[in-house]
Amino acid sequence: MSRLKQNKASKSLGEQPPASNNLAARCSIEPWQPHLSQYEKTSILIFSSDKELEAAIDLLWTSNLRNLPHETPDGNSLVVPAEAIEYFRQAGLRFTDKRVRNVTELPTGEIRRLRK
Repeated sequence: MSRLKQNKASKSLGEQPPASNNLAARCSIEPWQPHLSQYEKTSILIFSSDKELEAAIDLLWTSNLRNLPHETPDGNSLVVPAEAIEYFRQAGLRFTDKRVRNVTELPTGEIRRLRK
């Protein structure tokens, strides 16, 4: 007769599964907020060529960035949450990035000029 294998002790209901088994830890999709205005820091990415911009737009269709809020203010650049910049860098895209300032950071004279 063969011997039965001894079962390992079962986990108590209160124990959490290890991080590697946790769906949120295994899922690489970023939980993006739906609107740019919900981010404290946003950046404008200015691409070195139309080809680079097109590659960035293609990147927006990947699973990690599909729900990323973004704007194309002038057709040559993208405004994205600052946390997203690394995705574009890791893709090997060439661009410069600048922090987008809030209107409250501008001098009063500049605000008046822009409102005209």
